[in-house]
Amino acid sequence: MKRLFIATPTIVLSSPLQDFVDRLKSSLRNEDIVWVENKVRHLTLRFIGATPDQKVPPIMQSMDESIGKFTKFSMKIDKTSVFGSRYEPKVIWLGFGDFSDFKRLYDDLEPRLEGAGFEPNYGNFVPHITLGRIKRLSSKERFWRVFREAEAIAISQEIEVSRINLYQSFLNKDGPEYKVLFSKELK
Repeated sequence: MKRLFIATPTIVLSSPLQDFVDRLKSSLRNEDIVWVENKVRHLTLRFIGATPDQKVPPIMQSMDESIGKFTKFSMKIDKTSVFGSRYEPKVIWLGFGDFSDFKRLYDDLEPRLEGAGFEPNYGNFVPHITLGRIKRLSSKERFWRVFREAEAIAISQEIEVSRINLYQSFLNKDGPEYKVLFSKELK
């Protein structure tokens, strides 16, 4: 079994945006948050999960048929947000106000994956770049104060979506490691 997901290559943040992330990490350094390393930061199109080897070729075929039809496009990182509730925040992330091109790509690929025998993705489609996973907070009040201050800062960066990869994920004690199994460039 392989743990798989479909995503963009690594997203490199601009210096101003990376400085913003570094300040956020510094302000929350006393909290139990696992921060995503720069070298593995990506934008997931579809998480697949545990997959038997014989189901990998249909994923590649679905990607080949779908992704090659689309032209390269840009999206603007323009918000900071949190998954989870006010009482139990789970993930800090960067997001996009307009992700319509990415959604069209998803909407074309998803039925192909379902046709290949994969379970539908039942969750809301919220393209995001994970910054950190919250394990435990010593002070939720302090966390939300710091987060609201960060959220109020205008952040912005254009990213180009020009390639989509099928990744195998290896979860190690030092963090995840990703191996590209297939890659498809947009026109």
